[in-house]
Amino acid sequence: MKTEWKKYVTRDFTHLHYAHFSKPSNAEHRAFIMIHGVTAEVDHHKELAASYHAGGDVFLPILRGYDSENERGDLSYLGQYDEDLMDFIHYVRNKGFSEIILAGHSMGCANILRLINNNKTLADFYVFIAPYFHPRLPVYQNDANDQFKPETDVDFEVYSKKATALAVLHRLGLNFWDKSTVALIPDEFGAEGGTLELTFRLIMSRFLEKVPENLLKEKDNFITFVGEKDEVILPEKLKKWHQEQFQKEVILIPGEDHNHILHHSTVHDKIASTMNKQV
Repeated sequence: MKTEWKKYVTRDFTHLHYAHFSKPSNAEHRAFIMIHGVTAEVDHHKELAASYHAGGDVFLPILRGYDSENERGDLSYLGQYDEDLMDFIHYVRNKGFSEIILAGHSMGCANILRLINNNKTLADFYVFIAPYFHPRLPVYQNDANDQFKPETDVDFEVYSKKATALAVLHRLGLNFWDKSTVALIPDEFGAEGGTLELTFRLIMSRFLEKVPENLLKEKDNFITFVGEKDEVILPEKLKKWHQEQFQKEVILIPGEDHNHILHHSTVHDKIASTMNKQV
């Protein structure tokens, strides 16, 4: 597998990084685009790319606010991720990839819901892995937003009460505090051992205000996975909510956690078998 770090240009002429994992394949027209969670988890995504065998190349765009060459921990305005990701998908299509599998991990799944809500034909198939669809859903661990603990592989902290208060103010048209810090994550692209502060408008640009009930009801081109030992998600509650909301089962991966599920063999076998049926 060949790994290359490259850049693409967004509509505001910002150069953003992405990793391109090219693999010999009998489906060269296919691209698997992965949207990372609140942390980029590059090492886990490299293992994902090595495990992926559904055909075509794998792309990991590093979201605005994360890399070390642009403004850090913030966006220019709330909702900018929608435009960045649409630009990236069009960029990949223009490289000759005519079939797009759009995948998300954790909070990246919330980004996908926003994209689908704006454009239901943006991708050909969707994959949700350990999805963090919305912070107000009753399907997450009580301490899901406070994971700086030695016993977990999930390292981030979200100031939930502060974010909730700022969301109320934002809905009232009071936007003065949109640049306030509401999350703290390990800094994967800065000084070793450092942390990166994320603003309210960056975090809120990942979620719909509310998940519409009919968003995926009429669609069969998606698949959802969760690990039995996920540190963030309550798997049985997610399965129940997902079935009620989308009329589709969640695939439970026995013994797996929030990050290692990214490169679990069963996940990639299922993606490959599903995509082969689609051809």
